[in-house]
Amino acid sequence: MRKFFDAGLLLLTILLVQPLHAQKRGLQSINPTDLRTHMKFLASDELEGRETGAPGLYVASRYLASQAEKIGLVPVEGEDGYIQHYTIHERSYDREKSHATITTGSDSLLNSDPFYFFPSIRGDRSVIEGEVVFAGYGIMNEEEGYNDFQDLDITGKIVLIMSRAPMNEEGTEARIGGDAYTGLMSFRSKMPYIFSQQPSAVLVVYDPKSGIRSVEELSSGMADYLSRSRSLDQEEQGPAGSSDRPRMVMIHRALADQLLETAGQNLEEIQQEIDRTLEPHSFLLEGTTLRLELQMKDTNLDMPNVFGMIEGRDPELKEEMILYLAHFDHMGTDGNGGVFNGADDNASGCVGLLEIAEAFKAEKKPPRRSVGFLWVSAEEIGLFGSNYFANHPLIPIERIVSVINLDMIGRTKTAEDALSGRGGLTIAGGDTVKVIGGLQSSLLMELNEQSLREMGMVGNYEFNDINHPERYFYRSDHINFARKDIPVLFYSTGTHKDYHTIADTEDKIDYAKFEKMVRMSFNTGFKVADYRDPIAVDNPMSGWAPQSSSR
Repeated sequence: MRKFFDAGLLLLTILLVQPLHAQKRGLQSINPTDLRTHMKFLASDELEGRETGAPGLYVASRYLASQAEKIGLVPVEGEDGYIQHYTIHERSYDREKSHATITTGSDSLLNSDPFYFFPSIRGDRSVIEGEVVFAGYGIMNEEEGYNDFQDLDITGKIVLIMSRAPMNEEGTEARIGGDAYTGLMSFRSKMPYIFSQQPSAVLVVYDPKSGIRSVEELSSGMADYLSRSRSLDQEEQGPAGSSDRPRMVMIHRALADQLLETAGQNLEEIQQEIDRTLEPHSFLLEGTTLRLELQMKDTNLDMPNVFGMIEGRDPELKEEMILYLAHFDHMGTDGNGGVFNGADDNASGCVGLLEIAEAFKAEKKPPRRSVGFLWVSAEEIGLFGSNYFANHPLIPIERIVSVINLDMIGRTKTAEDALSGRGGLTIAGGDTVKVIGGLQSSLLMELNEQSLREMGMVGNYEFNDINHPERYFYRSDHINFARKDIPVLFYSTGTHKDYHTIADTEDKIDYAKFEKMVRMSFNTGFKVADYRDPIAVDNPMSGWAPQSSSR
């Protein structure tokens, strides 16, 4: 009996290690030296932050295309080599020709301080005009028992709010809501309710305790970024000047104080009172109207995606494809000599795809299914590159049976992250990986978990919830494929203290963790691509209850 038991144990062991043994060549081809070489180029200052529409982005696309050719990926016939072109319509306003007029009774005051317009619009000029309502921090939270909108009607009016939340005396900590209401990202929590009340526009000003009077003081690069809007298709925006949601404008502190002065109020004093009492101080600026006039200009940007593939070996299954995905754009420069290098976000994912492609080519034989590699642009400004590919695929969309998205896979949690004081960080330490997806296909989730075990890694599924407050399921390129009922996996090591700052540089990459992430991602994709049976979709996204997809 013992002999039979030992034989069965040996067979089980062989079956468990066989997948990794079969991929030994591919796994060994993934190494820190190659990772570092690609990373140093894509995250270099010379690429100037790979901003949408800037020269550095096109340099990055040509580099990725040349590496795809070197690896031996197959381009799609009829395209420009490995490049898929698409157009983004950019709208920006001329700050010198745009101005605000405050009218109280018969008196009018012209203000030329810069303001920054967020959503896209059409036409040569946009005018925002109406009564103004001040609504404190713009918070409505029943759990905290705090409501800046109590007994306040903002429908059809221009509503003015401050950033952040009631703060301590030093302005360093929020007195309600903890991390959920600190920093500029709190807009994601505030806006759904405000928009539901249908104001004509939302004016946002930095709160006085922040020490910031305007976006330009914080970063001229960010000011330039916010003064532009982009879209894939102007025809989808509706008639000129129309929009389903209120317009959102970041304004200079001087303009906010001039508005409040008409009611004998002062922003700094109002903030002190709200913070001291934790009671809202909201009101209509009676007899006061504001008119914002924005002079607009249009530019069409030719944008690149990069795509190549490896054909599968099975005569039938090779018609199906596993698609790896990563975005290569980032945020450009800060206008003060600093570069948003975007080493982790997302040079890491792009480098990962290059190494995974090499790993598949290093195998003695390809998997049963074909494998595609897609590097997309314009993720940072609205997931446009992946949106375009999903709606204009270079292969029939029904052939794509699974998508694996890599976005920020090169860092590990450090003491500096814990001590940074930056709220909402999701960075994972040790051998932990943030896993999002697998919700549409129990088979895909099972193969993911097998891969994690084999590679000695642990999945963190805390954020894999379509109702999570931070909406991570909706905030990267995989969502454009999930909406077409293609099952997705999204791997990341998480957001860290340097996320979306000029400190996200190559020297901060943890190459040991980076190598593990790339090897694990290759292992998962190989399992899916070589799976003998159909990749079943037993919980398609089209069958889910309606969800907001705000990023």
